[in-house]
Amino acid sequence: MIRSDRLLYEIAPDGFGERRCEPWDLWRDRAHLMLPHFPDEVLEQWVYRHWKAVLCNWGWLDFRAMSFSKQIWTNDEILNRIKTPHNDVIEKFSRRMSNEIFQRSWLVQNMQERGTWPVAPIILHYERDLYATNGRVLKAPFNLLEGHHRLGYLKGMIDHGEFTQETHEIWIAKIPVH
Repeated sequence: MIRSDRLLYEIAPDGFGERRCEPWDLWRDRAHLMLPHFPDEVLEQWVYRHWKAVLCNWGWLDFRAMSFSKQIWTNDEILNRIKTPHNDVIEKFSRRMSNEIFQRSWLVQNMQERGTWPVAPIILHYERDLYATNGRVLKAPFNLLEGHHRLGYLKGMIDHGEFTQETHEIWIAKIPVH
């Protein structure tokens, strides 16, 4: 598999993490030169907003070989098929749903009102287990790349019997494993 950390350094948003970060519209045009097959929503939500985490956690993946499709999955499919080595984080976010401090979060309020997430999370699809550079195992075939808060909040809403839509959009990022 070809690593993408060099590519990610080349498209780093100017001023990332600083007060005056490169605007999304300017960065998108530059990023599309290197990753023309990435949908805008994936670029913005994952690579632009979380650039440093993407570099550190996912730079070992071959971004140029990824293909994307937006799919609609049921609550059961989401809860039973999507894996993550950070399940403890998902459980923590799920428990937060009963904490009134977190009830004020724009994301929690948005999801409770709509019964779904405002932006589809990104799920990695591959044929066999992968071993991340941090030693964690990504269990095949579906692993959460981006959207830990949203997945945890949806799980909490379902666990507490709150209103949710029956289906939700997700982005599937498929990579070939050689």
